[in-house]
Amino acid sequence: MQWIPFLSFVLAACYTPGPNIILAMNTARLFGFRKTIPLMTGMTVGLFAVMMLNAVGNLFIGAFIPKVLPWLRGIGSIYLFWLAWKIAFPKKPSASKGNAGQEKVPGIRDGFTLQFINPKVILFGFTAMSSFIAPWTDSKLIFLLCGLFLTLNCAVAFTIWSLFGDLQGRFFSKQGRLISLIMGALLAWCAFSVSGIAEFIK
Repeated sequence: MQWIPFLSFVLAACYTPGPNIILAMNTARLFGFRKTIPLMTGMTVGLFAVMMLNAVGNLFIGAFIPKVLPWLRGIGSIYLFWLAWKIAFPKKPSASKGNAGQEKVPGIRDGFTLQFINPKVILFGFTAMSSFIAPWTDSKLIFLLCGLFLTLNCAVAFTIWSLFGDLQGRFFSKQGRLISLIMGALLAWCAFSVSGIAEFIK
């Protein structure tokens, strides 16, 4: 097992901003950390389900994923662009935790569903399983533990970023409009990067 490359890959993939982190951080900024817990719970359950699907069907997914990846990228990027628009241009641009309750707080279902159309999560799990675990062992227990390890790292990452978002909401409420635009732009960039448009342009 190549532990250092594996752990480096996990740290880079889990703790750098992606759709999960941006959505969780922005939700905490608008509604507070406590109201973000259902969203993060849904994300965690969805992540674990995706990791288990990667573990169970690693060989099948390896042959199948090139066929579905363009569709997955398209659907996922459209959904992420829509989320980016909602974040950048909320119904109440001046909303803070005091009056943000007028907007719908993303919940468990939103967090769970996002994992199945988020190409970053699916490719992250597939790459970890196929590149690091499968060449080392075929133990079902190791695959299960690896899926749990990857899920927990992602959960810790978006929990930390959510706390940061909560602090932003508390101390930078006057800059809420600017932060919303920045968050929306970051998520739009995530959507663009996973869409495959850049490769098509080249």
